[in-house]
Amino acid sequence: MSRQQAQLAVAHDVVSGVARAGSENQDPVKAAAEIYRALAPCEPTCVVFYCCTRYPLELLSRELSRYFPDITVIGCTSAGEITPLGYCKHSISAFGLSHQSFAVESVLIENLTAFTKNDADVLVASMMDNLRKKAVTPTPIDKHCFAMTLLDGLSIREEQVIAALSTSLHEVPLVGGSAGDDQHFVDTQVFYNGKFYSDAAVFMLVNTTCMFEVFSQHHLAPQQEKLVVTQVSPNLRVVQEFNAEPAALEYCRINNLKLEDLNPRTFAMYPLAVQIGDHLYIRSIQQVNDDLSLTFFCAIDAGVVLTQMTSPGLLSHTSMIFNLLEESVGEIQLLIGFDCVHRRAEVDEYQLETEMSALYREHNVIGFNTYGEQINGLHLNHTFTGVAIGYPRDEFQPEHTYS
Repeated sequence: MSRQQAQLAVAHDVVSGVARAGSENQDPVKAAAEIYRALAPCEPTCVVFYCCTRYPLELLSRELSRYFPDITVIGCTSAGEITPLGYCKHSISAFGLSHQSFAVESVLIENLTAFTKNDADVLVASMMDNLRKKAVTPTPIDKHCFAMTLLDGLSIREEQVIAALSTSLHEVPLVGGSAGDDQHFVDTQVFYNGKFYSDAAVFMLVNTTCMFEVFSQHHLAPQQEKLVVTQVSPNLRVVQEFNAEPAALEYCRINNLKLEDLNPRTFAMYPLAVQIGDHLYIRSIQQVNDDLSLTFFCAIDAGVVLTQMTSPGLLSHTSMIFNLLEESVGEIQLLIGFDCVHRRAEVDEYQLETEMSALYREHNVIGFNTYGEQINGLHLNHTFTGVAIGYPRDEFQPEHTYS
């Protein structure tokens, strides 16, 4: 079977109100048409997509709006896509959620710098009220809901926005990802109902009859070396010094690297983590600067102790994640995946794309490579984060299903 035939076969596998799609066509008119043909059979109440920045975004916006004129369409730019075929680049991936099995309420949050905890309280309360009116499960609906965010990945506001929303959501789990731009680090955007936006986030509440599990995992293990942040500009996520030495030079020292070795691939292969309680949270480096400072993808502050990390095996760990999720939700009909761009770099470095793509195909993953992942109130790096959606719960089994 050819790559294109395989794509069509998988994209049209519509079950229990979910459809998955992907296109590698570089013409946005044709790509949007392919996405529509794959998703339309499930009669979606919502479409979510992730696209590379090579597409002319204004034209892509117009075409998607033309095909899906009366439903919610959200999305963002990416640093690599996960389609029905697995890992892709310079493509678009998408999924649709049917109105029979899902109810969705969404909003665009602009001017992230001004977003406050009070704004989150008002917003979440209003959205939950609206969602209850069209819910597909009986009240109380909270245990049958999850929240999803897509954020401008260069806004440097993910922590504040996610913390505010998560607190306001109470027991409703939140999951999401930070938009990318193919590691140019110039312009990352989110999409909401016809238009792309910077300095913005899309926030969505989903009520469903289906089993689901929100998750976040990393595969890295700690080593002995430590770096203490001794000089930092926290508002910019820029570290000037580790251990009272230029940050880039100290990072090179503990990893036996030369300064000229530092690039996105190096940062992916030589990660760092901060320990909070019993857990290690990765703090990924975005880039090295001319003054030998290092810019991070995540929040960083003075006095933070970072631990050198290593990878004992990404493929086996990812397989374990899927096994655990299937124990929780049964067969996965859609996994909305937020896969850190540094995981993608490791896949490329060790030539694991074929094996990882097979895993993702088998478990129906649709997603993108992010500049950061969100789980409840946390903004993370170097994780595979998402929500696995199974089939409808026994008490909500529909009388008719899609074929």
